[in-house]
Amino acid sequence: MFGLLIVEDEEAIKRKLMSNVAWRDYGFDPVLGASNGVEALNLLEQNAIDLMVTDIQMPVMNGIELIKEVKKRNYPMKIIVISGFAEFEYARESINLAVSEYLLKPFATKRLLEVALRLQTEIKKERAKELELTALRAQINNNMPVLREKFLTDLLHGKGMAADFNARLQFLKLAEYERRPFQVVVMELHDPAGQTVKEEDKYLLDLQFYEYVGGVFKASSYPCLFLNYYHHQIVVIAFDPDQNFPLCLEEYLAKIRLYFNRDVTFGVSNCYRKLADLSVAYKEACVALQYRYVYGLNRVYAIRDLNLDHPGYHKSFYQLYHNRIFDHLRIGAYKEALGALEQLFAEVRTSGLSPETIRIIAANLLLLTCATLNELGYDLSAFFADGDPPLSSINRSQSLDQLEEFFKDLYARINQVASEKRDSINQLRVDEIRRYLEENYAAEITLSALAEKYKISPGYLSLLFAERTGKKFTDYLTECRIAKAKELLKHTELRIYEIASAVGYNDPYYFSSCFKKLTNQTPSEYRESLDLPNMAGEEDQK
Repeated sequence: MFGLLIVEDEEAIKRKLMSNVAWRDYGFDPVLGASNGVEALNLLEQNAIDLMVTDIQMPVMNGIELIKEVKKRNYPMKIIVISGFAEFEYARESINLAVSEYLLKPFATKRLLEVALRLQTEIKKERAKELELTALRAQINNNMPVLREKFLTDLLHGKGMAADFNARLQFLKLAEYERRPFQVVVMELHDPAGQTVKEEDKYLLDLQFYEYVGGVFKASSYPCLFLNYYHHQIVVIAFDPDQNFPLCLEEYLAKIRLYFNRDVTFGVSNCYRKLADLSVAYKEACVALQYRYVYGLNRVYAIRDLNLDHPGYHKSFYQLYHNRIFDHLRIGAYKEALGALEQLFAEVRTSGLSPETIRIIAANLLLLTCATLNELGYDLSAFFADGDPPLSSINRSQSLDQLEEFFKDLYARINQVASEKRDSINQLRVDEIRRYLEENYAAEITLSALAEKYKISPGYLSLLFAERTGKKFTDYLTECRIAKAKELLKHTELRIYEIASAVGYNDPYYFSSCFKKLTNQTPSEYRESLDLPNMAGEEDQK
């Protein structure tokens, strides 16, 4: 319902406006009346009013003064001003006060009802919009942890530094963390070697890992932000780290390892003060974490302890971390990866770095390569099967040429293993496509539609199918359809056009052409040839 207040000092006019319309039937309740502005304000204090109709000229407090007071008190309502012709100046002032409607006396009550109903509709729309905005605000508040995590994830990858960065910090309630010292800790919980874990169990373990780490850090004196990043990996942004922080991390690692009865490794960045440096800190923590491939699990690896302060090293390190070589590895582009590898060593040759620094860069290249292979789900033993620790080859290298040769051999092994895996996957894919064609020959099948179904390009599908079957895709589909047509011709009385439709041909003439191309007979001739032996047998019996 909508509250209505009519303010008019002439009693007869007020009664007429209140009683000549069945206001409650139109959704207005309560319907109240006042003789001046003071009475109206008293009623407004005690009742929820959505629409106020007020005269201008009134004793004690006139209409203009009343409207100003209503605006001052922020009462949410629509206002209709009624006035005589001689009160034009008042009317103009009421318009400046942003009233909803102005009615000139005399007017019919029906006219007031029309205006009131129009404003009622506006109020309904405004309420609906406000409810929608309230629901959206509630949704934003409910999703605030997700929004904060998305923002922080963008910062980890060097994104999110827009012009409104500080405003976004305020909105996401992260402003308190800006310009406070922090370190990034990447924590990884390792699956037991050779153990297959169900996908659901992985997510459950991730959630349990996230909850437990959160509890451990909340009990500490270090304010933290958490990101449940990859499977079994949590990124912790720990603020105000002090000299005891490294010891605390060792203690936390021991607790987590004991609680989950699994291997755990931490990688720790240097200390920074601006959230804009999160991406640098995260990369440092990830590089530190990769040293688990060298020195083992269940340790805290801090980037500052890895002896990386060599002249020119940091530039080479960040170039290495962003090198396209790892993207090429991820998509199986071996030639491109090999080209990027050769370019990398060409740049190292002209860098003027010391031999010790070059060995460290090579070690990081190996670590990042291993991390990429691990990310892709490969067993690293397939590439280092001889049992020789990978880094020992780098340490034994007597020249940059030997180092380059070691990596070329490694990438050749990677290509071989990846090719074998791709061959197996491709054969399974082609077998599945063949089964699909043999079962769905009657459907409208195109190379493009099938390529989209199996998430590969039409050109690649065409080449792959021809390579694995020795036949073009269209020829194989035609053979499937004609083979089925021959069965129908032999075992049913269906007409030729019915058989054409049943095996996927809308045009019976085109069907006959395809049939003859493969069998050297038309469908009718083929059917007749099937009947000839029977007819001959019948003649012999006669």
